Amino acid sequence: MSGGDPGRIGGRVVDACVGLLLAAMALYGAISILRAIWLYLCIVVLVVGIGALLWWRISSKYRGW
Repeated sequence: MSGGDPGRIGGRVVDACVGLLLAAMALYGAISILRAIWLYLCIVVLVVGIGALLWWRISSKYRGW
């Protein structure tokens, strides 16, 4: 052993547990937000995709004049 403070090992374990707890809470919050806005997010993606498709079709049609 390197002769370090033996109490520091317990502190590292506590730090790791607190870090895992905070990460789990952040993941839970992100999933909750996604579940709340999932329908609206899909609608926005659909509208933007259709708009981009229409813009691409119109711009490719009139590109040659």
